[in-house]
Amino acid sequence: MKKSRNMIWKTVELLLIYVAVPLFTAYQLHGMYNLVPLLGMGLLLLILLLRSKRFHNRRFLRLVPVNWKFLVGRFVLVSALVYGFVRFFHPDLLYYLPQENFDRYLLAVALYPFWSVIPQEIVYRAWYYHRYSDLFPNKKMSVLLNSVFFGFSHIVFGNWVAVIGAFLISFVFSHTYRKYNSLLIVVIEHFFYGAMIFSLGMARFFK
Repeated sequence: MKKSRNMIWKTVELLLIYVAVPLFTAYQLHGMYNLVPLLGMGLLLLILLLRSKRFHNRRFLRLVPVNWKFLVGRFVLVSALVYGFVRFFHPDLLYYLPQENFDRYLLAVALYPFWSVIPQEIVYRAWYYHRYSDLFPNKKMSVLLNSVFFGFSHIVFGNWVAVIGAFLISFVFSHTYRKYNSLLIVVIEHFFYGAMIFSLGMARFFK
């Protein structure tokens, strides 16, 4: 009975974090204010993870040997697909940010890890796979739902490109996090993908 109540509470908690908060953010907050819930959740869940006896804190700074050829090859492939998408469907956006306002481009890339990458990876990778693994014992279903939630969180940007793009790239980040058990590695990877998006012109869909 106690286990059943615990599972119910975890389900409610999951829906609050990954459904209710993005909905509230999308419809009640605007501009820079839509970053506040993510930053707040990132900080809160970071504290809870550090206090948890079941979470190995070394995962935050764990730097292990990785298959760099695979990671770089995957990055090049995704970059080529993004380039093709922008070139074919939105040629006017290609390189628009670094070309139109290079200082703003550099500032966005420099701040990106702090206002987006790190809190997102704490909330959607570290906390999700630590807290809800018993809710989704099927690993494939767990990864799929993680991508659904990550994509859904991007409704705050008000366009389908951000939602679908986040849904797809979440599979990449989940694979890296689960394979290497390292938040540091997935944060680094996430940063490079974000910088690529800013560089190629996709930033218009994520603001």
